[in-house]
Amino acid sequence: MAYTRDDLKEEVIGELFALGSGQTPSPEDSAWVEKRINSTFAALAKLNIIYLPDPDDISDEAFNALAAYMAEICGPKFGKPRNPAAKNLAEEELRTIQRIGSGTGGPLKVDAALMPRRRGAFTPVSS
Repeated sequence: MAYTRDDLKEEVIGELFALGSGQTPSPEDSAWVEKRINSTFAALAKLNIIYLPDPDDISDEAFNALAAYMAEICGPKFGKPRNPAAKNLAEEELRTIQRIGSGTGGPLKVDAALMPRRRGAFTPVSS
């Protein structure tokens, strides 16, 4: 199931305010967080942390880390001081999600096209 910008907005506000079940955030708070979503997505892409092309289609694996990251970005507006360690942890998790593949773990091989061609016996040059 993919998450939307509304899901992200509610999760961020919930982390900032610890909203109880059934409580809704104020429209002003929702609007302020909503304005930060696109700029945060752009910053994450520019910093090569993670590229998320559509804020209305957030993958399951990126959602929690993204919500934690946005809560750290939006925190000072709502009286919550920034926690650099929590922000860095969320960034690292997003970077890990962004990585494509994990490799084989085996030794790398040199492409044959890059190898020098040796024909015949090696003859040292005498001076």
